[in-house]
Amino acid sequence: MRLKFAVLGAVTCLAGAGVASAHTSYIKPQAFDLTHGKQVTLMSSFTEDFSNPEVGVKSQDWHYVAPNGVRYPYDNVVELKQVTILESGLAQDGTYRFTTGERLGRKGKMIRAADGSYKSARGEDGTEITPAAGEAMVTSQTATVADVYVSKGAPTREAVDARIGRLVFAPVEHPNEIYLDEGFSVDVLFDGVPLVDQKMTLSREGGAYASDKGEKDVVTDANGRLTLSFDQPGVYLLMTRHQAEAPQGADTDIQSYTTSLTFEVTR
Repeated sequence: MRLKFAVLGAVTCLAGAGVASAHTSYIKPQAFDLTHGKQVTLMSSFTEDFSNPEVGVKSQDWHYVAPNGVRYPYDNVVELKQVTILESGLAQDGTYRFTTGERLGRKGKMIRAADGSYKSARGEDGTEITPAAGEAMVTSQTATVADVYVSKGAPTREAVDARIGRLVFAPVEHPNEIYLDEGFSVDVLFDGVPLVDQKMTLSREGGAYASDKGEKDVVTDANGRLTLSFDQPGVYLLMTRHQAEAPQGADTDIQSYTTSLTFEVTR
């Protein structure tokens, strides 16, 4: 277990072989619809088996966006080893967006190939690889965002349409109104530009107990839109990764972005 925790940051930082190859952060509330609730409690963790917590998320930017579009700090943030517990009051009616904010993780190295793609700078034995002709060694850092929406009363759009980070999920239908027979669509953007043919992973909570394991790869269309259909109700995690040049002033050459959204599908 100690070894697993130790390599988590490196694995996440160098995830490039596939979107499901590393731990993913998520936020999950005790309920997605709290019509008569006055408070919400959420848990946040990194996991490879949604939603079993493995390593608690730490963030420099814990906050939520209230139905009026204003961001506020959580009432309580308790960071434990395997899970972080968050608490917030629900003073307003409408939809809240609870988020980690864009959090920067560990730094590492990657190799930029001649075609602009990236690969790990370490071999299977852990030793550093020497770049070949036409390749370059670059420094990298993870930048992750995990979001979830909770509605008190009728769902509203103000918090849903807010933008956090560079790698953005822009829901088409309201994320608290996803029904089994209707599906769900989301536009995937990077710096406001649609990501075409973007590979993503969809996981269903408790999939380990089902024959289909509850996980599948999905891809955005020519407009950067992902359209999902569901075989059964439940709690789902949608995530994707994208590597790009780091913004000006960053500590590394590139950043490896991961964004995830937890949501509920009802009948």
